[in-house]
This record gives sequence, C-alpha cells and structure tokens, in this order.
Amino acid sequence: MSNTLDEHVSESDNTFDRDVPAPPQPSGCRNFALGCGCAAGCLLLVVAGIGVWLSMNWKIWSADFTKKVAADAVAKSSLPVDDKARILKRINQLADDFKAEKVSTQQLGHVMEQIAKSPLLPLGLVMAADEKYVKPSGLSGDDQDAARRTLQRLARGAFEKSIPENDLQEAMQLVMQHQPDGNQQLKERLTDDELKAFLEKAKEKADAASVPDEPFEVNIADELEKAIDKALNR
Repeated sequence: MSNTLDEHVSESDNTFDRDVPAPPQPSGCRNFALGCGCAAGCLLLVVAGIGVWLSMNWKIWSADFTKKVAADAVAKSSLPVDDKARILKRINQLADDFKAEKVSTQQLGHVMEQIAKSPLLPLGLVMAADEKYVKPSGLSGDDQDAARRTLQRLARGAFEKSIPENDLQEAMQLVMQHQPDGNQQLKERLTDDELKAFLEKAKEKADAASVPDEPFEVNIADELEKAIDKALNR
C-alpha cells in the first residue's frame, strides 16, 4: 500500500494545494506513535496527513483509504467499546465530508495542527508501550502498574514540554531500531531487561523534569472531537 501511495503522490505533485499549511516537524513522541499503529498515533496522523499531502484528484480514494486505516487501528486498540464507536464515527464523518468537498485540504491541515497540540500523541505513546511491551512482559503485576505510571509521566512531560526534546529522544532510542533507508521504527519486542532499561531511563527523565508522580489520563474520543471541531470552526 505504501508504494501505491507514493506513486499517487508523485504523479499528482503539481496539483497540491499551495495554501495547505506545512505539518509540524516529527518529534520523538510522534515517531513512537507512528511506529505502533495505535489509535492515538498512527490513526490520527493518517487522517490528517492524507488530506494534506494527497492531491485533490485523489479525494475519493484517500477518503476511503482513511476510513479503512481508521477501522483497522481502532480495532487493534485497547480503547473502551463506546470510545471506539465515537472515534470511528468522527473519523468517517471527516473522511466523508472531505470526499464531498465539505472539508478542504487546508482544513485537514488545521486538523493535523490541532492534533499535534493536543495530548493525543503522548497518550498514544502510553497505549503503544503498554500494549506492545508491558502487558506481554514477565514483570509482576505491581511492576507493570509502576511501568504504566512511568510511561504516563513521560507522556505528560512530552505533552507539557517539561521534558526537553533531546531527553525524550534519548529515552526513545532504547526502543527504536534503525532501518536500511535511514528511518527508525519501534522494535517488535523487548526483553524484560531491555524494557527495564527503557523504564529506568524514562523515570530518570521524568524525575529530572519534576513531572508529578500521578496518573495522566485523558479521554481520547473527547480530545479527538475537540481537536477536529476546533480546527474546522476556526
């Protein structure tokens, strides 16, 4: 699918909307979310990114593709059933409105900007690490609870920018692997020792930034709806 997408974008470069705002530069948190396919990361970036980067000539194709990616990502997430339904309904509505020319590529660019400013991507980091590394690990129940709190603190520090970008990247490097093309993606799995090393580094960075040792929990469906509504009503 990625090759097909690249071909479509290449073929229609000359028809891009020149007024579309440039997307925010990738951060450590966004790189983490993109690598996992979680609902709060990959799903939301795909929704905004397709509208920004695909030509208007591919409007019908991109809207249908967005809905499929959204359905797959939400199905794989650990979100409550009601929240899954709300997210899919809002994403499908956005895709259909784009397809019907009720929403422009520029407006979808604004959606991406609002998502980048919201806590959705840091929360995606927590969801991804919990599902991918913590739950299947050999850590005890108490240690898994402590791991989730550490991840929540790291996510809060990323969202509130109390943890410097360089420190966040330093922690994330422990769970990333380099690809031949120069990109990075999440490791498929971590040993318990690797997970402990990552959590220790994450706690170190959260402590250094004085991030409160308390839950950082936000309703993802609420935040998504607020981000989209704010972008479209600006």
